[in-house]
Amino acid sequence: MKILHYLAVALLFVSSSAHSGQIRTKDEASKLAIAAIQKYHLTTLQDECGSIDVIDQPLYFEIVVRERHTRKCGGLPETGPRLFNVRVRKKDGQLTSDVYDGTTYKLVNHKPILTK
Repeated sequence: MKILHYLAVALLFVSSSAHSGQIRTKDEASKLAIAAIQKYHLTTLQDECGSIDVIDQPLYFEIVVRERHTRKCGGLPETGPRLFNVRVRKKDGQLTSDVYDGTTYKLVNHKPILTK
């Protein structure tokens, strides 16, 4: 009887752990992406000189990271060049980015060559 009890508890724990990793909203995805950008120093821009757009795709959220041009940050105010993208997988929050070479999405888990 105790074995069945432990098995039921283990299954409940595994299913709740898998469920808790889901990313359901653009807000959750953007918070994860911003935390990773800061933690892994994916850009040298100050926070106020960057902006993000979040695109909801079927399997992931696409975070487009852009330069934000103001008097303080410089640049032409009518432009906002794309720096890189971060993808946040919906099922578990895994982060990948093209920051490393501009085209290939790789796991966000180490320091890249810094972009502006």
